[in-house]
Order: sequence, then structure tokens, then C-alpha cells
Amino acid sequence: MRDIIIGDVHGCCGALEALLQKIQPDPEKDRLVFLGDLFDRGPESWQVFQKIRELSSIYGQRFILLTGNHEDYLMAEKLTLGQRLVWERVGRGATVKSFRAHGEKMEDCVPWLRENCRISYVGNGFQCVHAGIRMDKIEENDRYTLIHDHFVVPENTYKGPLTITGHIAIEMASWYQGNGQSADLLPYGQWSVLPDHGVICIDTGCGKGGWLSGMIVEEGRFRLERVGENEK
Repeated sequence: MRDIIIGDVHGCCGALEALLQKIQPDPEKDRLVFLGDLFDRGPESWQVFQKIRELSSIYGQRFILLTGNHEDYLMAEKLTLGQRLVWERVGRGATVKSFRAHGEKMEDCVPWLRENCRISYVGNGFQCVHAGIRMDKIEENDRYTLIHDHFVVPENTYKGPLTITGHIAIEMASWYQGNGQSADLLPYGQWSVLPDHGVICIDTGCGKGGWLSGMIVEEGRFRLERVGENEK
């Protein structure tokens, strides 16, 4: 079984479909892991939600959706003024517009998200959270670090079990190996040995004019693929 890990989609359904077409996941064997931030910024959040529900139905227990900060804002019963202002600044309006164009409200998807989102996923030789990690064991980290923290991964001091994240929108997928130095850019389209520690971030700016990246993990190795956010 392969783990197919998808970075932050941010309302770009065409890119999501193009990436899945490129990777060709097997509904009978593979596991799909979405790192969160499905919505906002891009123009197709409604279409992304329809696609995600379809994939969830097809993959069943092998479909994993993590809570990103954008889902966290949407699912919150109450936001502070500061949180609402941040959410508006990072693309809430695009999601409102997308759902409204299809006769729906973005809040309509909240019950499904609450039922299906989780904070983390632990795979074979790696673990996944949306934003960042400080403590080796996921459950020892606070919720803000796992979902919202923009700074912990670039600090590059985490040396615990390999953790795959999104959230921080970098140009190319990178490995932060915990040495306090600059991150190592990772190659696309070729198999590499899966590291056993540090953080690999695969948010490559989809919804900001960048790429949507996916990571295939199989038997101690990985391969990265990406598509432009406007690909169909």
C-alpha cells in the first residue's frame, strides 16, 4: 500500500484533479492523506469540497483529512476579531463566493468537516500534521503548534520522527533536518530514501500562484510530484 500525501489545495480543484491524474492512486490499494487547507484563496473551493467528499466515499478508511488552520477557522463556533481579520486576509472571501455561485453557503460543509477531519496521522515511518511540531510525540504538542504555527518548522530544530507538513508555502518541497541551518530542497519525479527524522514540508504555494505538491511514500522511499495551480 502506498501513502499519497497531498499538500494545501486552497480552492484549486483543477490542480487537484491534475495531480491525482499524474500520480494515479489506486482506490483498491492506496491511502490518500490530505494535509488540510482545502479552501480559501483559489476560486474553486466548492468544487474542491465535492471532490473531497467523492474521494472520501471511494477510499473509505484509507481517506485521511487533517485539520488545517483554514478548516479550523471555518469549524470554530466563535472567532475573535483578530482571527476573523486574519481569515479575511488569507482568502475567506473566495470560498464564500465559490459556494454562493452554487447556491450554497460555505458553512454547509461544517458538519461533514467536523465528522471527518483529524489533527494528525501516523503512517509507516512517518507522521503527518498540518502546521508544525516541537515534541516527538504528536499528543504532547499543543493544538496551536499542530494547526496554526508558521514559525516552528523554519526554525529547523526538530529532530524527532519524520513529520510531513504543509502550511508555510515554500517554493519547493523541502526537508528541515533539525540542524538549525537552511532546509534541503527535495527533487521531484524521482525516488529517494525516506528520512527518519525532521520535517518535510510540501506546501508549495497553491492558491498563491505556486504549485500543488504530492508525496508518494512506499516501502521506505518517497517520490514528489507537482502541478501548477491552474493546470486542468
